Amino acid sequence: MRFQVRRCALFLVPTLALLLLSDAQPAAASPRTLPDLAMAPLADLRVHNTPDGRALLRFSATIVNIGTGKFELASTRRDLSSGFDMAQRIYNADGSHAERPAKADLVFGGDGHNHWHVRDLETYEVMRLDGGGEERRGVKVGFCFSDDVAYRLALPGAPRAPQYRRAQCGTPASLDLTMGLSVGWGDRYPATLPDQYVDVTGLPDGKYRLRATADESDWFKETDDKNNRTWVDLTLTRVNGRTAAEIIRFADSI
Repeated sequence: MRFQVRRCALFLVPTLALLLLSDAQPAAASPRTLPDLAMAPLADLRVHNTPDGRALLRFSATIVNIGTGKFELASTRRDLSSGFDMAQRIYNADGSHAERPAKADLVFGGDGHNHWHVRDLETYEVMRLDGGGEERRGVKVGFCFSDDVAYRLALPGAPRAPQYRRAQCGTPASLDLTMGLSVGWGDRYPATLPDQYVDVTGLPDGKYRLRATADESDWFKETDDKNNRTWVDLTLTRVNGRTAAEIIRFADSI
């Protein structure tokens, strides 16, 4: 009888261990954080009438990140004659990250700045409010983004100081680039930049909407695509060969 009791005890220990193992839960994965790209309200709106007769609608635009995670793009190429491969780095709360291929392109210079730009990260257009007539697109197509403006530092995870600098946009000799926009920070393009305008030459007098959009092509992963756009409605009037703009109303702030 003793022999049988001991024999049962020998089988009980490994059986209990197997039961405990089967009830154990895998370690929880670190939660993913995502950026949320949005356009802050447009500012400094004015028409620049040039000596050669053109009317350029100038304005300042700011793309911001109001998400839970940083917006970061990493680009690499094999050599100076090759194109860049771009990926969005999506970070987890523990600092680890995964890379998601992005279809966006890099272009060099084009607006008086000797560094690399993401093509069409922002897009600008002017259209008639009544839906008729032609639309005009913005001249500027390349954007090197960095932490230029402290926008909403009360957001969780927003750093007190800039983490991404303009110098990270590289040179013609760069093989690796990392551009980014921290949580709570914005990248501002002032109205004074060479290509920061929409050419409205020849548009008839009337009411128009100037619209600015972040990531219009939906290349990048973010928490909310519905707040990527802002606008301002205005009246264009031409008198004595000069065009003037009068603001009617702005979109609500994000």
